[in-house]
Formats: sequence, C-alpha cells, structure tokens
Amino acid sequence: MDHKVTGAAGGPTAKTVLSMSTLLVVALGLSGCQNAGPGTALVGDGAQPEASTPATPPVSFTTSVRAGAKDVRPDAVVTVGAAGGELHAVQLRGGGKELRGKSVDGTWRLADVLAPGTPYQLTMTGTNEAGQETKKVISFSTLTPKVEATYRVTPDKETVGVGMPVMVTFDSAVKTPAMRAAVEKRLSIKTTPAQQGSWGWLSSNQVMWRPATYWKPNTKVAVNAPLKGVQTGEGKWVTENKGASFTIAPRARISTVDIGNHVMTVRENGKTVATYPVSNGRPEKNYPTRTGTKVITEKRAFMVMDAASLGVPEDDPNYYRTEVNWAMRVTNTGEFLHSAPWSVWAQGNKNVSHGCVNMGPSAAKKMFKASLVGDVVDFVNGSRKMKPGDGLSVWLFSFPEWKAKSAVSTALKPAATPTPGATPKPGTAPTKPRTATATATPTPGQAATTRPATPPARTSASASPTP
Repeated sequence: MDHKVTGAAGGPTAKTVLSMSTLLVVALGLSGCQNAGPGTALVGDGAQPEASTPATPPVSFTTSVRAGAKDVRPDAVVTVGAAGGELHAVQLRGGGKELRGKSVDGTWRLADVLAPGTPYQLTMTGTNEAGQETKKVISFSTLTPKVEATYRVTPDKETVGVGMPVMVTFDSAVKTPAMRAAVEKRLSIKTTPAQQGSWGWLSSNQVMWRPATYWKPNTKVAVNAPLKGVQTGEGKWVTENKGASFTIAPRARISTVDIGNHVMTVRENGKTVATYPVSNGRPEKNYPTRTGTKVITEKRAFMVMDAASLGVPEDDPNYYRTEVNWAMRVTNTGEFLHSAPWSVWAQGNKNVSHGCVNMGPSAAKKMFKASLVGDVVDFVNGSRKMKPGDGLSVWLFSFPEWKAKSAVSTALKPAATPTPGATPKPGTAPTKPRTATATATPTPGQAATTRPATPPARTSASASPTP
C-alpha cells in the first residue's frame, strides 16, 4: 500500500513545493503576455521606446520693407509673402486710412502709393501646415522730403473754349524722363461725350492733355491728378493729390487772322458771325505777328503795356507805355488782340503794331464780350512762325505728333516737329453723349480765370505786352 510522505513538520514535500512554484511562474508568464499591446516592448527583447512627433513650426512672413524703417521711399513696392504655410490677410494702414492691395499667387502687393513723411502699420495673418494661425504686426515710416513739390491743375470750375487743353503745371522741373512718365501714369481724364486725346510735354514742368481735334461743344471734363508720393527731383516729392473739372462752351468759336490782308474773320460752329479790319505787327525785326494756331489765355478789360517788360529802356526810341482796353492774350511773348484807336487809319490796310492785333474800339469790345479763355485764333499769311513755348501751342502739332510728346507711350520714339498749318477742325457733339476715361494734362501760358467784363480797372500787364 502506498504511504503518504510528509515533512518533519507535517507540511508538503519538496516535490510538492516545486510543482506549485512551476505553476506560479507559468501563471505570471501568461499574465504578462495578455497585458502586452501593440508597440509595447517586452522586457529583455532589445526594442527601444518610440519618439514623440515634433510640433509643426508656425508660418513665417517675408516683407519688402524692414520693420522699424524710417526712410522708406513713397514709391516703394510693398510686398508680403508667407513661408511654411499660407498667407490669409494683409492690412496696411497709415495717414488715417487703409491702403489697397492685391494678392496674386500667394504674394500680396500694394496697389496704392505711400505718402511721404507718414508712419504705417502692416498687419499679416497666415496659417501653418497644421492649420495653426499666426499674426504679426510691424511698423515703418516713409521718408520726409527735403522739398515738397507743388503743382496746379487748370482750368478748374470754368467754362472755356474748344481749344483749351488740360494743364498740370509744376512750380519747378520734373527732372528726368522716368519721373515725367511716373507723373503721367498717375493722371486720368474723364470726358462726356467721349473723345480721344493724349498727354504731352512741351517743357519739363508742364504736361498737357488735348483731344485729337478741338473739343466738342458742351463737353464735361473731369481731371484726376493723385500725385502724392511721386518724386519730381532729388529729395523732392509731391505731398498732396489734386484734381479739376470744367465745361466746354456750347459753341465752337474759331477766329482767323489773315496777317497779310489785315482782316480777322470770326466763326461760330462753322458759320461766319463777324469780320473785322485789323492791323498786325509791322514788318521789322522782332515785330511781325507770329503765324500759327493760338488760344486766348487771358482777358483784361484794361491794362498797361510797358516796353520795359521786354527790356526796352525808357530812353530807347522804341520804348512805349500804352494804356489799352479789351485786351485778349494769345501768346506768352506779349501778343494780344486789343482796342487801338490810334491805328484805326491803318486797320484793314497796313501792319503798324509792335506785334499785337490792333482793332477798332467797338470791334474790340464786341470781340472781348463774345470771347472766352480757350477760344481759338488761327493766324495765317505771315512771315514769322510761332514756336512751341511762345504760347499755348498744343495745336501746332498734328495729333500723331502730339502723342509723340507723351512721356509714357512713346519714350523710345524720335521727337516730332510741328506740322505747318496743322489746324484741326472742331468736332460735333454726338446725339447721345458717352463717357470716356483717358489715362495718361496744360502748355506754356496758364489760362487766367474768365469773368464777365466789368468797368475797366487799372492794372499792369504781367508779361511782355506789345501794342
């Protein structure tokens, strides 16, 4: 029979203890396998723990202006881009307003022009590749000009004749062709009814816009000259924007002075309304009246013509100081149409003046009352030609020649020369007016404001009159 073996203390034997130990180890092993999940390394298997995923860096911004800059040029091209993400919004503020810009292919570009001497704040917003938003703000300032360039736009708030160009006149030269092109690009003209035209420069301080032919009667003209931030010379910048508006008279008044035959014919809308005998500049050096298409730029009911303004001393035999009535300026060199009772005997027969058109008192008064600044006076049949700069000389050129005076469209073309006798015909207003806008302004001799004639007031001539 079998015998139960017990230890000395009556407990289980060594074999029994071993069996229990074995079961415990197996149980622990099974427990460990059941708790091990994916990616979990067991002790002693040689595997390393996985590293955590790094954070996505924020989007960064690139700008063409340096943060904190104090001398940014007003004509600087301001751009904003983004790296490591997308650019969502850009805001540029300064001078009390938000400036316009446009985003193309992920880059924002300023569409406006910065103002000189102005602080700006640039705010940029974007997201990185993880969709996290970042916002950044920088500040900068534009340079303060050493000299402020000033200018005027004429005519303004007037009714003028069909020959009057738009004039943008600077108080000093616009120094370089590139600067003149920058000025011209900022200018625009809106006309109703629509008319083709062009800007042109006859001097470095004035740009003018004229239609292809004379203005159509009753045309409405609006001029926009937003030149703030445009450079005109070394350290010289425009600091303000300007504009003008005016109306063309309801009639096309065009006069023709036949110098050789001593007669002036006045037409309105192509119909002859008056014929006057006249006496023009006598056939001596410096006195012949110039031929060419001129424009009335100033009206004075009374003025004093003093040869001293031409540099003629009082003791010179050719010196004169003459009071005249009903004077209408047609050149910068001192040519006027005016009353000349002292030469009535010569009017219609002989040229005896110092260059002006002498008229009888009643004829001069009628002409003065019926004329406007901007009316055309065409001078023919003479020996001395008008030159650009002698007066408001935009009509000395054919339209193709005038377009060649633009600083923008024909910068690489050779300069044109005036076409003798190139006098365009006045246009006729269409039945249904349209509106046109011409992008791309007036010539030597700025037009004075025309007011109804008043009783003669004694004033002196401002520039070179010749009776």
